Amino acid sequence: KEGLTDCKITVSNSLDEYLIRELIRQGACIDSFGVGERLITSKSDSVFGGVYKLGALKENGVWIPKMKLSDNVEKTTIPGIKGLYRFFKDGKAIADVVTLKEEIIDENKPYLLFDPDFPWKNKLVEDFKAVNLLEPIFIDGKQVYKSPNLDEIRNYHKKQMSMLWDELKRFDYPHQYYVDLSKPLWDIREKLLKEFSKDF
Repeated sequence: KEGLTDCKITVSNSLDEYLIRELIRQGACIDSFGVGERLITSKSDSVFGGVYKLGALKENGVWIPKMKLSDNVEKTTIPGIKGLYRFFKDGKAIADVVTLKEEIIDENKPYLLFDPDFPWKNKLVEDFKAVNLLEPIFIDGKQVYKSPNLDEIRNYHKKQMSMLWDELKRFDYPHQYYVDLSKPLWDIREKLLKEFSKDF
């Protein structure tokens, strides 16, 4: 009304993704949202089931896979030195696959995706693209990675989000995005589980 069109409107105070979505739906004239406590306290998932534990020991120059066993399935770790690939088909991400570091995914051959906890849930995929998601930052104590600027980070994020199906991105009852294990890595995990679970 006063012609102060350069003035930016920022809102905050206990905002989360649900409240922000409703404000946008209602046409609120807001330029930016300040999210604090709901972000740092991870209100929707206050306990993180994943853990960072020892994956391998180096003995005589050779990495030996190791794993932690737990009554809590989420805390039973995946052994070995690992790699990580994202599978794309028709321009959309369909699954991530944790591999052994030395594994190379051959895009010219069919690849079996399967749920590591329920291996009978599987799908053979063809005509896919596999992208290595791991990029070294330090090698032998030297930085080998160029940190992107904010615009590059923003653009990368937008591109990656555009490659996810809409049903994965909805807040309520989203479809599950699968993170699978490669067959060689799964075999090592199962071997170690059988070896040590009898003493557990």
